[in-house]
Amino acid sequence: MAVEQMSPGVLATILLKNAEEKDASKREDIVVIDVRDDDWKGGNIKGSINVPSWRFPDKLEDLLKEHKDRKAIVFHCMFSQQRGPRAARAFSQALASKHKDSKCKVYYLTGGWRAWAAAYIKSEKRDLLIENLHPKVWG
Repeated sequence: MAVEQMSPGVLATILLKNAEEKDASKREDIVVIDVRDDDWKGGNIKGSINVPSWRFPDKLEDLLKEHKDRKAIVFHCMFSQQRGPRAARAFSQALASKHKDSKCKVYYLTGGWRAWAAAYIKSEKRDLLIENLHPKVWG
């Protein structure tokens, strides 16, 4: 199962549609997993789940059980150059070997949190896209 990139714009469109949709059954079934470690402090994608990269191997089985039936899962770290793509590949490989019938598509966020923050920290829709923001960290 191949891991694909998802741009911040595509993810933001999905998350904004989900935020505006009153009927939960019509929302896109997607989850965002943030594998940043201590660099997680200061802000995150709204609704994302933080699983620090050092804990990811121990949490992989739980993540598979919980998210194997979703439409999509998006991993990211600060820049999505190492930790995010590595977690996405590990999840994808485990999914393919243990849950062959799963239709879950696995992505990593292009540019990671840094690209997300640059695109949406000053957005009028920031409160729908970012939570736990500490201005001292991100300005």
